[in-house]
Amino acid sequence: MKRNVEIQTFNDSEITVPEGVTHNLFPTPVKLFELAEPGLNTELGAFFTSHPRFSETDQAQMADVTTLMEYAEDVPALARLEQLFLAGLESYCRDIGWQGEFDLDMQMFPNVSPGGHYVPSHNHVSHISAVYYVHTEPSARPLLVSDESISDYWRPDEGALILHDPRFNASLMGGWHQHAKIFPRPGVMIFFPSFLWHEVTPHRAKEPRLSVAANFSLTYRNVPAYERRHRFSC
Repeated sequence: MKRNVEIQTFNDSEITVPEGVTHNLFPTPVKLFELAEPGLNTELGAFFTSHPRFSETDQAQMADVTTLMEYAEDVPALARLEQLFLAGLESYCRDIGWQGEFDLDMQMFPNVSPGGHYVPSHNHVSHISAVYYVHTEPSARPLLVSDESISDYWRPDEGALILHDPRFNASLMGGWHQHAKIFPRPGVMIFFPSFLWHEVTPHRAKEPRLSVAANFSLTYRNVPAYERRHRFSC
């Protein structure tokens, strides 16, 4: 049996709505710094290329199980990079409105990426993440591209850091889709919220692409007594 379908017509001239207000509630702040640190990059590059740990086959899988600051006594550039990260973090926190006294957990880990290497889409278990680029191949592309169409998302740009729309599960459907691409160069430092899904496309350079990632977890120190944290294991 066919259903009776009620057909209703509307006269546009009879229906009006007041002028609404659009609220862009969920922006995703990303901050870029372009630092002139050739000496720092030279020292870090020599460290990564000469230390046997970074030429082992499992170095990419094991990169984030420790912190680079374990080597800071022998590699002074790591202490300077840590200070640059902390200065950038302070600036980023001001931008996003985080104010107060915090306990800070910080980890720095290496990304030594030989030709053909890529990083699948992922996010980080922390509050804020950052990357500093030590060595990359030159690129004619702008540092940041954020106005591409959805079709350009699938273009295999070499060595690009792709930042996904935070509404990740909906973004590939189109319509709501947004993404941005970073085409890194030495001395660039980028900060973004750790929940932001991102990936790195393969590069084909003969020399490894070198960068250092950092994760920051911040806990307010002036929390009320009933919210204080305790060590817990199970």
